[in-house]
Amino acid sequence: MNMKINPKQEAFCQAYASGLSITQAYLKAGYSENGAGQGGERLLKNVDITKRVEELRAKVESKMTYKRETYLETLRERFMEMPPESSTCAKYGEMLAKAMGWNEPEKLDIVGALEINLTIGGQN
Repeated sequence: MNMKINPKQEAFCQAYASGLSITQAYLKAGYSENGAGQGGERLLKNVDITKRVEELRAKVESKMTYKRETYLETLRERFMEMPPESSTCAKYGEMLAKAMGWNEPEKLDIVGALEINLTIGGQN
């Protein structure tokens, strides 16, 4: 960290990058409650602070990506080792599909369609 920020500013960066609101991060860093929102906004106008927050968020995201990959691999392995008729196998399959985004509704191009029939719950 070659930036010119003091320990209090670093604490703000850490708190804000962790997901706290600007006001919460400002207070957690030990700043006064008076004008906390505005004070946090002022800190974020500092280029060094903004760069530090981005750096910290990038580290968090890289850790999350690794955990997501590990989670998906674990689900896949457990799904594959279960007997297909097992309700547990079905549950792992459902969890894997959701984690992979496979349960997203299909997008339909309806431009120019004259009639649209929707079936919901087995009824037209």
